[in-house]
Amino acid sequence: MREFLSVNNVPFEDRNIRKEPEARAELEALTGALIVPQLFWGNRRIVGYDPEALDDLVAAYSHA
Repeated sequence: MREFLSVNNVPFEDRNIRKEPEARAELEALTGALIVPQLFWGNRRIVGYDPEALDDLVAAYSHA
């Protein structure tokens, strides 16, 4: 997911739930689970590597 976003010039904040207890707690509070990767943009959430959803996000980002 990181590479896909970088290649498509979509800025993102990379957070490591193994090394950052605050990030782990925030993810669990938001989703009730510790599944990664997850991407949040506005009210959208993408779980795992979902090429179709990521393409939609890139299109929406480039028009924002």
